[in-house]
This record gives sequence, C-alpha cells and structure tokens, in this order.
Amino acid sequence: MKTTFLYSIFVASLLLFSACGGGETNEQDTGAASADEGRTISIIGTDQMKFTVTEAEEGIVTGEQSGDYIIIESIEASAGEELSVRLTTESNMPPTAMSHNFVLLEQDANVDEFIRTAITARDNDYISPDYEDQVIAHTEVLGDGESDTITFTVPDEPGEYVFVCSFPGHFQGGMVGTLIVS
Repeated sequence: MKTTFLYSIFVASLLLFSACGGGETNEQDTGAASADEGRTISIIGTDQMKFTVTEAEEGIVTGEQSGDYIIIESIEASAGEELSVRLTTESNMPPTAMSHNFVLLEQDANVDEFIRTAITARDNDYISPDYEDQVIAHTEVLGDGESDTITFTVPDEPGEYVFVCSFPGHFQGGMVGTLIVS
C-alpha cells in the first residue's frame, strides 16, 4: 500500500512536470545572428595577446595557430553591412594583468598616437578622450570569462580599418588586425 502510494505521487509529479514544460525553453542561442540582423563574429582574446577564433570561417582571414585557436589577421565586410563582434577573454591571469578590448578605428586614425595615449585612460576602457572621435566601435575591457558584444554599421568608405586591443602593451604584442571594407 505504501509503495503504491509513493508510486502514485511519483507518476503525478512526472505528469505535472511534463505538463508545465519541464522547465525547458524553445529559445536557442546559436551565437549567430539571422540574415536580416547582420553577421556576428565571435572573437577570443588570449594570454598570448592575440585576437583569435576557434575555427576558420567565411569573411575572416586567419593566420597561424595559437594554442587551440587560430589568429585573426583581418575581417572582410561589405560597406553598410551590420556587423556584430562578440569578444570573450580567456586568461589565466588577473584582470589587472591581462584584459582585452576590441577597438575599431576610423580609416584615417593615427593608430600609434591612439595607442600611446590609451595607457592614460584606464577609467575609459583605455580609450583616450582626445581620440574618442577616431573610434567607430569598441567593447568594454574584459577580464577572464567576460564577454561583450558590439554591433555597428560597417563604414561606407571602402578600404582598411585597423582594430586593436588598447590594453597597455597588447597592440605592441600583436593584438591588431584590419577590417577590410569592399
């Protein structure tokens, strides 16, 4: 009798749980935007001070292997395209020693001057207020396990636009690439 009672409670609980949907959701985050929302590129910033991806994909020009990742050399985009960049930092160091951001600069920006002054702008995501007008888009500065996504319209002017990590020393360490607009 006691076993039958417990079995009845168990079956009733299962029915109630499944009727409520089991706590599952039908929404799925695939990490990519739909065609009418533009394109999303997922980038990983590493301790080796490189912008990387997990695998090659169309529209990204890659270089050599860096551990488990492939270094990004450039991103190809069409003028006027809506582009999202999702940056995630993976690091074994504290954020004060190793953090990353993604900063896309205007085509005519003075990259060396931008980087030289960035070191003084810790409280502004390492973007000097004197050079904010040269920034098209940027993420926040991110420590290990943190992510930020920016969405912007690719400039109409064809050519090459530099993107950098402006955390001190990272540009000099090779954390730089180009957005090639056609």
